[in-house]
Amino acid sequence: MSGKTSKRQTTASAAGAWDHMLRAVLLPNTAARKIRDEDDGSLTLAVPTRAPKFLFPPFSWLIRPPKERLTVLDPVGAAIWRACDGRRTVEDIVKNFAIQHRLSFHESRVSVTGYIKALLQRGALAVVVTQSDH
Repeated sequence: MSGKTSKRQTTASAAGAWDHMLRAVLLPNTAARKIRDEDDGSLTLAVPTRAPKFLFPPFSWLIRPPKERLTVLDPVGAAIWRACDGRRTVEDIVKNFAIQHRLSFHESRVSVTGYIKALLQRGALAVVVTQSDH
């Protein structure tokens, strides 16, 4: 192993690397709609999709992309999605999750941020941006 550290390792291990992310406030995508709210806590959402940039006439006449994509959340993912209410920070959500599931803060952070990343990628969540964030 060489003595060099990658930029990724340096960034991830830098003091305060998590601070900005933990202060973020998230909310459900207002364009997403609930399809099913199950008794076990799981949830099915319909999230709008965008047409690919390459899809222009005459291709758009032949290929019809779906207008929405269904996202099924297990009870844990659904609880995290519901906790993203536009008021709580990610840190608040992580702390509550740790208490509910008897985890350390760091164990909870790994689980919660993993779910949040997936929900952001699927378009089920949005990040609240304030003037002080710029």
